[in-house]
Amino acid sequence: MKRRHFLLGGTSVFLALSRRAGAQDKRLRIAYPDKSPPNSWLDSLGGVSGLTVDLMAEVAAAAGLAFLPVARPLPRVQLEVETGLADGMCLAVTPARRLYAQAASEPLVSGPVTMFVRRDNPALKRLETVRSLDDLAKADVTVIAIAGNGWIKENIESRGIRTEHASGTTGTVRMLLGGRGDVIVDMSSQINWILKAQAEASNVIELPTVMANVDWHLQISKKSPVIEDLPKLSAAIKELKASPLYEATLRKYGMKA
Repeated sequence: MKRRHFLLGGTSVFLALSRRAGAQDKRLRIAYPDKSPPNSWLDSLGGVSGLTVDLMAEVAAAAGLAFLPVARPLPRVQLEVETGLADGMCLAVTPARRLYAQAASEPLVSGPVTMFVRRDNPALKRLETVRSLDDLAKADVTVIAIAGNGWIKENIESRGIRTEHASGTTGTVRMLLGGRGDVIVDMSSQINWILKAQAEASNVIELPTVMANVDWHLQISKKSPVIEDLPKLSAAIKELKASPLYEATLRKYGMKA
């Protein structure tokens, strides 16, 4: 009987220590679009690289969470966050995403949305006169966008603008270069980063009009236990953005603070 009590007591201590260790090693599993450099992409070693990956690694460490990035096609990123399979994502906040995720109070990255068009596209002259999304709706053009892009659904498709979908941001650039669609409307830094690696980049013009300024937020699934750590994560993001490391990380990926 004494031996049985000893074993039970030892088991209780072991479980208590395990729970304590688990609390210290709480996991932050972030799902990232797999073809959207420089923000995130699946690299040649099977890992996840990119600006928002590097930034969130710092944020997770500051908040005392174990960081686990995973790369997925954009529609699956959103599905995994919605179902709670992933703890969060780093994307623009949209009404649809607000239904299943809560955003950090401080944006992780921000940037202008501009238009990219081929020099030889017959619609170029019309696009040069566009000054707003409403103007774009009157321009009779086809926008190339990532499948599942919530910002495109809210701002482009809702206005009745024709849209062709590609797999990842890299896919949108390839479609534009191939003449499949008229214009990309996306974050300037992303498209310029991808164009740098394309042999036909000189055939594409970035128009100067800023169509919108977009904030990308860390968004935590309402089904994730990490939701209770969101204030701590928001504070860590704010602290990181005030540090020299933030600006240095942006420069690494061709962006400005």
